[in-house]
Amino acid sequence: MCDYTQVEYRCGHRRYTVRAWCTNYETTHRRCPPSVVAVEYRLDERCDQEHSNPNIEGGKPSSG
Repeated sequence: MCDYTQVEYRCGHRRYTVRAWCTNYETTHRRCPPSVVAVEYRLDERCDQEHSNPNIEGGKPSSG
């Protein structure tokens, strides 16, 4: 399985970034189920999603 880092942002969203591709992926380029091996907290950042959470300090309500 490929190793991933779970990244948590202050807005509450999570992202998964690859730490290392497994040998199966390197030969087939097909992703296997992720194996989260670390968690990183970026509580001073919001993710890059268009909308923002109005419950978070500094957030703006989304339109729509």
